[in-house]
Amino acid sequence: FAEEIGKYTDGDVVAGFMQYLFIPVAVNDADAATLMQIPGVSAEEADALIAARPFADNAAFLTALAEVVSPEQAAAAEAYLAK
Repeated sequence: FAEEIGKYTDGDVVAGFMQYLFIPVAVNDADAATLMQIPGVSAEEADALIAARPFADNAAFLTALAEVVSPEQAAAAEAYLAK
């Protein structure tokens, strides 16, 4: 996204758009920065989730996630996951 839009506008405009985008999270492949898109996930929690891989499926990931974020954040996290 940034590379393509960056062809037509400056970095400040691209940065402004980036706050409204997210990359669907593939739970067994995502890097820490991508996991941190999920509400409540800090760098330390992202690293812990990466260390706990592989997850059998998204449900297993959500179970592990529920141990480190609030119930509200865990409930919202499913919308961030790749299908």
